[in-house]
Amino acid sequence: MKKIYITLLLFPGAFGAYAQSSTNLMSDKGTFEEFVRDIMLLLIVFLVTSFILTMIRLFLDNGLKRKIVEMGTPETIVSQLMATGKNEIRNSLKWFCALCGIAAGLGIIGCYQLTDIYALMVIAFCLALGFLGHFLLASRLNKE
Repeated sequence: MKKIYITLLLFPGAFGAYAQSSTNLMSDKGTFEEFVRDIMLLLIVFLVTSFILTMIRLFLDNGLKRKIVEMGTPETIVSQLMATGKNEIRNSLKWFCALCGIAAGLGIIGCYQLTDIYALMVIAFCLALGFLGHFLLASRLNKE
């Protein structure tokens, strides 16, 4: 019952807080630039934290594998644990292709001085080409 009362009390406040302007995100250049800046900041924070966590995981995995080998664990278990290198190589190849695609897109944007939605389209297209290259390389590596 208390939840119903609280909801009914907060409901008029929600209508009052909805007083927003009717501007479109793509029509206002300042708002669009701030939006892109925020997205890039979040992307950079994600990449930095992902890199730090990956490095910590690699160091801890390496230490764990050393201790397993030193303790004399059976050979089958050790070989299963050591076989993760192939997945890391494919992951590195995926990141390489994605970053090369982004770099190519940024290069095209720099050459032609593209702005707004055209710049995003070029980066998306080049990133898609990078992932296509990763798919082709990965399929070629699977055949070998």
